[in-house]
Amino acid sequence: MSRFRRLLLVLLPLLLLLLPLLADARPGGGEGYSGGGGGSSGGGGGDGDGGFVFLLIELWLRFVFRHPLIGIPLTILILYLFAKAKKKGLLDKPAGWDSTRARQRPPAPAAPQPSRALEAVRAFDPDFSAVLFEDFAYTLYASAHRARTDPRALDALRPYLSDAARATLAQLPPQGTPVVAVVVGALRVLDVRLPPPGTTPARVQVSLELETNLTTGAAGSEQTWYVVERWHLQRDAGVRTKPPAQVASLHCPKCGAPFAPADDPNRCSYCAEVVTGGRFDWSVETIEPLRREARPPALTGTVQEVGTGWATVFQPDLAARQAELQKDDPAAGDEALAARVRLIYDQLNTAWTAMDLAPIRPYVSDQLFDYLQYWIESYRRQGLRNVLVGMRLTELKRVKVVRDRWYDAVTFRIWGTGRDSTVRVATGDVVGGNPHTDRNYSEYWTFIRGAGVHGAARADKACPNCAAPLETNMSGACTYCGAKVTSGQFDWVLSKIEQDEAYTG
Repeated sequence: MSRFRRLLLVLLPLLLLLLPLLADARPGGGEGYSGGGGGSSGGGGGDGDGGFVFLLIELWLRFVFRHPLIGIPLTILILYLFAKAKKKGLLDKPAGWDSTRARQRPPAPAAPQPSRALEAVRAFDPDFSAVLFEDFAYTLYASAHRARTDPRALDALRPYLSDAARATLAQLPPQGTPVVAVVVGALRVLDVRLPPPGTTPARVQVSLELETNLTTGAAGSEQTWYVVERWHLQRDAGVRTKPPAQVASLHCPKCGAPFAPADDPNRCSYCAEVVTGGRFDWSVETIEPLRREARPPALTGTVQEVGTGWATVFQPDLAARQAELQKDDPAAGDEALAARVRLIYDQLNTAWTAMDLAPIRPYVSDQLFDYLQYWIESYRRQGLRNVLVGMRLTELKRVKVVRDRWYDAVTFRIWGTGRDSTVRVATGDVVGGNPHTDRNYSEYWTFIRGAGVHGAARADKACPNCAAPLETNMSGACTYCGAKVTSGQFDWVLSKIEQDEAYTG
């Protein structure tokens, strides 16, 4: 129901009482009125309410001028009722639980196709892991932007950033203003190019698009930027992926020592090897800035769900991959994993509403935790709170299984519902969503676990290593045994949340 029609319901009893007085004010009668047909963020068109409301206002003004003793008090009453309904959120369109998505949505694709391009890299590197590659990309992106105003820090990333890439970073506005916070909202693989047989030098090339929020400036004068960039990486085809503990260190990719250039700036002073140009690890050759807008996170207003009714995107060979996983670990069936998913879903929604992510820390990866924490801090800075009430899973389907030397990854499409609203903490005013109506939505959640881990997923709040009550510090280590339970080396952890309209497989 549109906002105008809700307003009409508020006015209708009064209009019925005044109908005899208003009848003679109709301008000719019988004229048709059509709406403007403007699109909403969810892609909907106009429904004809606009013309009717203008007519209603015109008639009401005529009535007030002709009968001020009745019309003025009634106008005051109507405005009071409207303000009260607005404060309670009765006039708002429903919002989804993820209030970070306050931008216009794309139209539905004709036929979403799964993307498995990154897996092709394993033809040259059997140790390649999409999970580790994404962790590397997140870490390098954040480190590069934090270092871009410090020539010495930027030079320490020379093995991973070409001269051209570093020059682009150093010139990004606002020049000279340090980047103090980085959150990657989306990382999309645009292209993977493998070298044809006989190519010299043989290099694997990957193009990424990153959608991020950057915060620049000192405390008290921060500025938030919405940024979209394309990063083009390359690596020699014969290079093998390093173990997880080394992937995101950003040290010398040859010897593992902190990189310090020798007389030749491309040569490591410890191992004396030239380590630039993708010889031993991925190197960013060029950076294309696409969008850069100074704007705070948009946390108010509402956005319609778009992809909830879209067809589910399944991995083409899902059955075979699932069978392979269960052959190695019979406990990795749908029922056991579903219990783990429901536990994490409940914990996440409770922690989000409380604006305290400590209870969910044991169940999410480092990158996802940083992402969630960024948005919680954004709500705090704006004096807002996103309130989720009665959130519940209604359905979940396994849609993808990826296995490599280091990790198993399982993606579920989840459907949920519940009441979602954003309120101003100081006053309790509703500034987004609807606290009185359930909203249906769906998302794709990816869980990871170490490749050598077997056994049933835990659905209780106990440490998977020592069985003590599950409490972790902010680095994800159990406060009792010290095990880093968020690494996926003990049980399934949530590593990625993707919106249904953006997911391609």
